[in-house]
Amino acid sequence: MLEIHLLLSEVLLMLSVIIFIFIYSAFSVDMLTTLIAFLIFLILLTPFYLILEKLEVLIYVNNLENIAFFKLIFFYSTLINVFIGIYFTIQSIYLIAFS
Repeated sequence: MLEIHLLLSEVLLMLSVIIFIFIYSAFSVDMLTTLIAFLIFLILLTPFYLILEKLEVLIYVNNLENIAFFKLIFFYSTLINVFIGIYFTIQSIYLIAFS
């Protein structure tokens, strides 16, 4: 159970770092800052989803898959990452086209 809590805290910490990068990039309209933030976002996606997958396996092993909290974590973290990815893509295209 301790490992589930540690993985959950890692997922939430990485998600908060991704959101912080998104907010920083949203307030900055500099092309270099946006492209670096987009690159960092893409680099952080792989470890984030590896940790999320490991958490999902541990939840299924411990028969906790019926708890709504874990389902919400998986759903909203994916939703947030899709939104941020679409935002970064559109903002990068806009900055490259109009710079």
